Amino acid sequence: MKTLIWSLATALAISGGAACKKSESEKAGTEVKKAQERVEDNREDVRDEQKDVRKEQKDVAEEQRDVAKEQAELSKSQADLTAAQQRYVASVKERLARIDAKLAVLDSRTDAKAKEKAAELRVRRNEIATRVDHLDAKASANWEGFKKDVDDSFDKLEKDIDDLK
Repeated sequence: MKTLIWSLATALAISGGAACKKSESEKAGTEVKKAQERVEDNREDVRDEQKDVRKEQKDVAEEQRDVAKEQAELSKSQADLTAAQQRYVASVKERLARIDAKLAVLDSRTDAKAKEKAAELRVRRNEIATRVDHLDAKASANWEGFKKDVDDSFDKLEKDIDDLK
């Protein structure tokens, strides 16, 4: 009987130990499965992020093309502005030449008052010429204001010259 009890106890111990080992292996198997699922989830996340990076790189490339296009348009606009300013300066110089011709006529008069007035008008003419010579510094900041000021000065000067005739 003692042997039977001992055999029974041993059998229970063995079966209980096997049951413990089975449950530990099930736990370990479950942990492996969960770890595999996390690895797969992380792989998918990495693939998704790589797709996002490729899309963003494509977007950056498109934006860089847009910037290059805008820079080309800016360069063209700046060239157009420079050409327009040069045409304006040319027209101003023509006006100065016409004023010089009128002032020469005034200088040719013999009366002192006409010569004095011609000298005053020449000073104003030279002031306009000086402003036009500094066109680059002024025009960029406020082209319309600069142009209006020069044109108004010309108009007043020409009117004053014509009034002396």
